[in-house]
Amino acid sequence: MSVLYLLKKLPKEIMSHFIFLLSSLLLLLPTSATPPALRPGFYSETCPEAESIVRDVIRQAMVRETRSAASVMRLQFHDCFVNGCDGSLLLDDTPDMVGEKLSLSNIDSLRSYEVIDQVKEALEKACPQVVSCADIVIMAARDAVVLSGGPKWEVKLGRKDSLRASEEAADDIMPSPRANASSLITLFSKFNLTIKDLVALSGSHSIGKGRCFSVLFRLYNQSGS
Repeated sequence: MSVLYLLKKLPKEIMSHFIFLLSSLLLLLPTSATPPALRPGFYSETCPEAESIVRDVIRQAMVRETRSAASVMRLQFHDCFVNGCDGSLLLDDTPDMVGEKLSLSNIDSLRSYEVIDQVKEALEKACPQVVSCADIVIMAARDAVVLSGGPKWEVKLGRKDSLRASEEAADDIMPSPRANASSLITLFSKFNLTIKDLVALSGSHSIGKGRCFSVLFRLYNQSGS
């Protein structure tokens, strides 16, 4: 079943609100440092082909594996929900830092990091040391939606990359797949996100693949026993 087919099955209102949520999420979530002035066309002079390069690499990734669209889209939420959209999700562990890749919500779950690496490599060839990884995640998520048959929207760019990541922060913030509605509503409200935002974000899981581990307890243990 194609990603495009599944996207078309989503109610138009929910799909439109999901797109709005992806874009507004970038502004609602807190960051650990003073955010830079974000604007459309941030790289129009320093790397004018940046957005088209990102789109081309995402298109190639989806040709190789359609599932990449959902995987790349998911990276944005998992990056932005933990200390803002700063690319910290992409950082590998170091001797003095355990990053977010090994957090409970990400380990053996998040994927397509290599797609972001491929985008970065292509951008470095065109304009070395110009485009941040944080912005790459944002553009890649938008393009994954567009190339799956969803609507297009303008993204504001100009983020700086974080030099630190925190497994502990990710574990403390990211919701569990076993979280119930009331706990999710409470969590989202801390970020000024509404129930409608929560429904829209949940609807984005209509594409891609999920792990049986995340749903088995709902399928076969509905009584809680």
